[in-house]
Amino acid sequence: MSDISIPVEFKSDEKGYYDRQCPNEKCEFVFKVYMEDWKEKVLDEQVFCPMCGHAAPSDQWYTHEQIDAFQEIAASYAQSYISNEFDKMFGKMARSTRGNKFVQITYKPGKKISFVNNPIGQRPEWELEITCEKCQTRYSVIGSAYFCPCCGHNAVERVFNESLDTVQKMIESIEDIYSTFERSYGKDKAESMCRSMIEGTLGDIVSAYQKYAEEIFRQVMPDKKVRVNDFQIIEKGSNLFKEATGKGYDSWLSQNEIDDIHMLFQQRHLIEHNNGLIDERYIQNSGDVSYRIGQRVIIKNPDAMRLLKHIRKLSDGLSKIGGIQNE
Repeated sequence: MSDISIPVEFKSDEKGYYDRQCPNEKCEFVFKVYMEDWKEKVLDEQVFCPMCGHAAPSDQWYTHEQIDAFQEIAASYAQSYISNEFDKMFGKMARSTRGNKFVQITYKPGKKISFVNNPIGQRPEWELEITCEKCQTRYSVIGSAYFCPCCGHNAVERVFNESLDTVQKMIESIEDIYSTFERSYGKDKAESMCRSMIEGTLGDIVSAYQKYAEEIFRQVMPDKKVRVNDFQIIEKGSNLFKEATGKGYDSWLSQNEIDDIHMLFQQRHLIEHNNGLIDERYIQNSGDVSYRIGQRVIIKNPDAMRLLKHIRKLSDGLSKIGGIQNE
C-alpha cells in the first residue's frame, strides 16, 4: 500500500485566529496566531514561542487537541478504507463462485463506514490581541507574551507595562486575596502569605525596570556593555544614561523621588538577600534612620504603589530618549 495523503482543513475561531502550542516540553504555551498572518507572514523555517522564545519549524506547533483530531481523522480513514476493501474482496469472491456447484460463497456487506473529515476547530477566542510593532503579525494570548511568533521581536515597552499593570492589580486586589486565603488557610497563613506577596512586589518592579532600562540603554549605546545589576543601583543607572544622552534621572524626577526609589530598591535588596533584616550596610546605603540594626523592614501597600508611580514616571522619560512609543 502506497503512502496516503489526507487533506486536513482548519477552521479559525470567531476572530480569525488559529491555535498553536510551543513544542518545548518545558513550556507548551498555547497561543493563537491570526490565520491569514500564519499563512502569509510566518516562515516555515522558524516560529517563536511568545512565552519562552523557543524557535522551531512551523510544522511542530500543533496543539495536543489538533494532534488528537489528526489521529481521529486517520482512524476514520483507515476504518473506511478497510471496510471498502473487504467489501470489494469478498464481493468479488462471492461473484466468482456463482454457479459453482462445489463451492459457493455468499457475502452481505455490513453497514457502510463513512470517512469523517470535518474541519478542525479552535478554542474559543481570547480577549488579549497583540499586533507586533515590528512585523505587524497579529496574535492572541492569555496572560503575557514576550516574543512575536513570526519575527521573535521582544516588545520591551509592552512587556514592561504589562508587568507593572499586573503588580498594580495584585496590590489593589490584596484585600480580596486575603479573604480567599483566610477561608482556605485561616487568618495566620493568610496574613503571612499576603505580606510576602506585597514584599515581593518590590522585587517584581525592580526586575521589570532593570530589563526595561537595559533595553533602552542598548538602543542608545549598542556597543557599551553594562553589568547585570547596574540599573538596580539608582545612582549608577542615572549616571550611565547621563553620560550617554546628557539626561540623568533628575531630568524627570525630583530629588525626593530619586531618594525614595533608592531607599525602596535597598529595601527590596534586604528582603531578597537578608530576609528583610536591617543591617549596617542598609542604613549606610539608604540613609534611612527610621530603623535600627536587627529590626525587620516593613513594606505596606502604599510603599509598593509609591514605587510603581516613581518607576512609571521615570520610564516615561526614558522611553523618549530610547525612541520607544507607549502603546
